[in-house]
Amino acid sequence: MLPAFFARSRGLSKLYSRLFMPLLVKYEMAQTEADILLFLANNPQYDTAHDIVEQRHLAKSHISAGVEALADRGLLERYQREGNRKTIHLRLTEAALPIVKEGRSLQRRYGRLLFAGMSKDEIRQLMGLLDRVAQNVDAALEQDTGFSPPAAKKDKA
Repeated sequence: MLPAFFARSRGLSKLYSRLFMPLLVKYEMAQTEADILLFLANNPQYDTAHDIVEQRHLAKSHISAGVEALADRGLLERYQREGNRKTIHLRLTEAALPIVKEGRSLQRRYGRLLFAGMSKDEIRQLMGLLDRVAQNVDAALEQDTGFSPPAAKKDKA
């Protein structure tokens, strides 16, 4: 039997989405777009669409569409570093800063809701254990599990 945490993991996402809904409506943006802005603001060492896909395990197509929408709105700009014209880097514009500020506030609220009643030591221990679980998941996904999805059945016309 799985611990309640795993059984309720969809609830974690649902709560996060519910908290972000007013911001998304206010700025007329999708959750993925807000996630991209906050990822770039919170992780300055990662500044490419590929980094976002790899670190957040999100679909490349969703990140590409989100980056395009944010760039079109002037919230994000693309640039190339000297000596490497192949890699496109991303940076937030001044226009994105109010959204990032509000988004970070919502992320802090989310954390307070999740960790209510826990000591700093308990939170630190939990985060360490969840990091280990995440590493185990990544390792399992990289291994060949021997499972192959069934071949798609062809319709007989």
